[in-house]
Amino acid sequence: MALSLATFVFVPSAFAQADSNLGGIGGAGRSTVLPTDVVPLPLPEERRAVGESLKFRIFQKLPSRFYMNATCETSGRIETNVFQFPTKRQILNSATFNRGVPFGALSGEDQLALGAAVDRASQADSVFRVTPNITAGWALGPNTRVFGNYFYLRDKLARFNTLNTYINQVGTGIEHNISLPKRANLELQFMTRELWQVNADPVFDYIPSTTLSIPIRNNTIAYFNALAQFRSLNFFGAVNREIDPFFTIGALHQRGTWSYSANMTYLVNFRRGFKDASIDVNSQTIICDFEIAKQLFKKIPGFQGFIRAEPVYNFGTDNLPGLAGMDFRLFYGVRGAVSKPPLVGTIQLLKQRYQDPPKQQADPNKGKKKDPKGKTNTTDPAKTQPGDGNKEPQKDDPVGGPSAESAPNTDGAQTAQDTKSAPAEGELTSLASQTTSSAPAEIIPCSSDAILETAVPMHGFITDTEKEVSDANLISGLNRAKDALN
Repeated sequence: MALSLATFVFVPSAFAQADSNLGGIGGAGRSTVLPTDVVPLPLPEERRAVGESLKFRIFQKLPSRFYMNATCETSGRIETNVFQFPTKRQILNSATFNRGVPFGALSGEDQLALGAAVDRASQADSVFRVTPNITAGWALGPNTRVFGNYFYLRDKLARFNTLNTYINQVGTGIEHNISLPKRANLELQFMTRELWQVNADPVFDYIPSTTLSIPIRNNTIAYFNALAQFRSLNFFGAVNREIDPFFTIGALHQRGTWSYSANMTYLVNFRRGFKDASIDVNSQTIICDFEIAKQLFKKIPGFQGFIRAEPVYNFGTDNLPGLAGMDFRLFYGVRGAVSKPPLVGTIQLLKQRYQDPPKQQADPNKGKKKDPKGKTNTTDPAKTQPGDGNKEPQKDDPVGGPSAESAPNTDGAQTAQDTKSAPAEGELTSLASQTTSSAPAEIIPCSSDAILETAVPMHGFITDTEKEVSDANLISGLNRAKDALN
């Protein structure tokens, strides 16, 4: 009855066509099914939900290249605008104020039709839904798979039984994964399917899609999906019904047995100009999903309870009933899943690991001497001062500091120095043997007298050749002493 308002509320030609054709897949005139309800968006949360649900002994009985995913979601929901109508004010203004005709000037029949249309706006209902989904395939390689899919959807409304929906889908396709840097993944997929819905024409779809998944943390994944639906009225026919691009962005976070997901899908339905279009009107929709799910049983990881909020915004149709207004859906229910992943990639990794073991790289620090602090000791044993094993040798002598060693010089001349500041020959031999051994050098215990002796500046001597004197202050002092003697 509400659709009879086409004679005066909205564009007559569009509404007349809506009266006969609206209610196909995605149309809300005779169905509460949204496009995202039946479009197979390959999102990461779906793959995460069906993980590790079968035992390993079942994996052994199936071919390694075979894989399958099976999910069944049973939910109830509260829906605020099941007919996808514009608001009551928009309907009244379109029929009266925008046309410059008061409500009282309408005929009795038009007033009844307008009242029925207003009653359809913002009508709420509770809906029971069951959606089993089974995918089985064969891995052609570690990253390429072919698959077949069966999907069923049933919507049962409590009040408006004319909107009850039954949909069957059979499809097949191929997908390929590409590994990207930083553990990102790009999935390319192409799928064809046939859809049957009660009280609607069957349709055939070509669906290419791509999904980019980027792990932010170990338990958080962000993703972007781009998908196009090319719809035909005939099996493997030309695209003669509509073209629908979908763009989805979202994120998934998992913490223990809890999982949180949020995504937004923007879609455009291009119908105008196609000869077999369900209605000659383009439309745009934004659908958001916010879900919280929890694993209900510890030993059954694929069984979850969930609650999901789904606001729906329709626009771009000039307030056409069935494709306009705002709808809010609140889902609650359970979801069960089982899966068997393909093991081709895992088997290849195991073969590479055990057949071609990686060569062990030699430790570049092996055989080098280290000081007590773990640093490599590159100093000459003859230049190491006794009693100072717990200190790192200085690379450069400070001004006025020690500038000569106690070892004999290269000319064989014996240095004249204080016997207290020079280590004994036995001490040098033992110290050299410790620094040249392969084991790390140990801290040499020393008494307080030894510490005082080594702390005395070692510049109270004069060499015959002055070859080993490297301190500029000492050299200048020696020159001044010789000039004074002369």
